[in-house]
Amino acid sequence: CVACREEMRPEDQDFSSLQGGVVCPRCGPGRSDSRPVSLLALKSLRHIQRSTYEEASRLKPSVSVHQELESLLQEYLTYLLERKLNTPAVLRQLRQNQASQAGSK
Repeated sequence: CVACREEMRPEDQDFSSLQGGVVCPRCGPGRSDSRPVSLLALKSLRHIQRSTYEEASRLKPSVSVHQELESLLQEYLTYLLERKLNTPAVLRQLRQNQASQAGSK
């Protein structure tokens, strides 16, 4: 835990952009600078962190975990860069356009 320095347990946690990492369930709830993050999302992030690009690219998270990761990383990058990025919205729009074009064929 980036707040109390206790070892993390395999359970849902919180993530604090301000603290720069994962906050345990004892320290996270009620903090204005943290948000919940699921155990599956944390496992995915750990896999990506410890893997080569090739290994990480084989990761196929569920739609809900993918959305959680995208949201968490976008929020963290916005915090670090101190500005909102336009790229994620453009990429989402491109994916939606591709899906609608594929569905109309």
